[in-house]
Amino acid sequence: MDPESQVIGRVKIGKGTKLVNCIIRGPVIIGNNCHMENCFVRPYTSIADEVTLVGGDLEHSVVLEGAKLIGIEQRIVNSLIGRRAELTVAPRRPKALRFMIGDDSQIELGG
Repeated sequence: MDPESQVIGRVKIGKGTKLVNCIIRGPVIIGNNCHMENCFVRPYTSIADEVTLVGGDLEHSVVLEGAKLIGIEQRIVNSLIGRRAELTVAPRRPKALRFMIGDDSQIELGG
């Protein structure tokens, strides 16, 4: 964890997980070997092993193993992101986001 990151409350962070400029507010569980950068993880969120989260804001959500969420600047709430799912940003995007995404999905937001 870098000095820019903050961990507040009940938070479990797995081995090999790298936090760069993040705020984690528990209760939260983060698995092993995750890469998290410029993100805000809010209460009641569970992140499995080997997840990449760059520029994200999660609350009350579950992100399963190997998922990648990159550049999603809006808060993701009450969502389930499947194993190895990939979420990236398209040029335009909606104002609210809620997901239930299956394993091995690839999603490009906007349109």
